[in-house]
Amino acid sequence: MTIDFSNYPRRHVGIMDVNGRTATIDAATYALNTIDYAHHEAHSGSAYFLVYSALKSDTQTIEVRIQTPDTTKWAHMVIIIDSAIAATASLWHPTTKTHEAGNAIVPMNRNHNSTNTSGLTICHTPGGAQAGAANLVQYIGASATGGRVAVGGGANSRGEFILDQNSSYLIQVASRADGNALSIILDWYEHTNKG
Repeated sequence: MTIDFSNYPRRHVGIMDVNGRTATIDAATYALNTIDYAHHEAHSGSAYFLVYSALKSDTQTIEVRIQTPDTTKWAHMVIIIDSAIAATASLWHPTTKTHEAGNAIVPMNRNHNSTNTSGLTICHTPGGAQAGAANLVQYIGASATGGRVAVGGGANSRGEFILDQNSSYLIQVASRADGNALSIILDWYEHTNKG
């Protein structure tokens, strides 16, 4: 069956939800106008963003430690690692390293009109030592060959991790070349689990 929309007025038509809000349909393309859930969380003031970057030499590292609160407001996080040249990215969960208040990083709310703040406690360069093997390891870029260093790259989870409540994480990026620009980028929203 084919529906002819040509006789409909050239305006947005829509489907109404139980609260009287209308999901609109574009008059030109008849596409349903929607946003994904993560985008919705940005509008509601529950989405956050953080970048920690540094220039490092061969074998030097940057680290970010995350502590989640003991609540059911869980962080749905995408972790992105950027490296100008070769690097190794590692993740520990939980971590034995400790929060350093002097190195705290305050996340940016993606909705600059919102006064909401993240429930996560985050710092760079945490204290103590890391025990045990990493849960995840990814090699980025290529090592130096013939005195030349190949280009770097990035690592991305290609999806979100839902972080454990009342737990800790350590993200470490180790340079495998001199003069490397390293970045740890965290992009997440916080949503209360309903069951």
